[in-house]
Amino acid sequence: MPLTGHNVKPGEKPPVYPAAANARTQAAANAFAEFYMHTLDWAYATTNPSYMKHYNGASCGLCNGLATGIAKTAAEKHWYLGGRLTIRPATATPIAPVTAPADYCSVVSVDITAQTVVDKTGSIVSGEAAHPNFRWKLCSKWTVGTWHASYFAGVE
Repeated sequence: MPLTGHNVKPGEKPPVYPAAANARTQAAANAFAEFYMHTLDWAYATTNPSYMKHYNGASCGLCNGLATGIAKTAAEKHWYLGGRLTIRPATATPIAPVTAPADYCSVVSVDITAQTVVDKTGSIVSGEAAHPNFRWKLCSKWTVGTWHASYFAGVE
């Protein structure tokens, strides 16, 4: 697991899998959803998706796509500045109409700061505006004593 990066705040540590997620219940799935968003935030902080990928299920296209994009940014010797998440408590939401394998689904609202991609010379490659109150639906499947994200998408 990466411990540092260009976008890591001084003294910041990687997220820790919460004890509250250690059950196959909606409350535990909500705890996992919040944790998963923290692993996504950590991936943008470190420009390294390895920690979040540990919790990606094979069926989660957006999860795996984001991880691939972050890895590509790192391979190009670029990094993120900003794009950090402030994560609010997750709430339960129905699985339907999602067809991915899932035990429970949660909605997590986040505030995303403006983001810039910077190259190895310090020049700006691209940027994106802040996204306040962005809502995500995260469905998860309990497998081998832990949760894995099986579906991830923005919601209106």
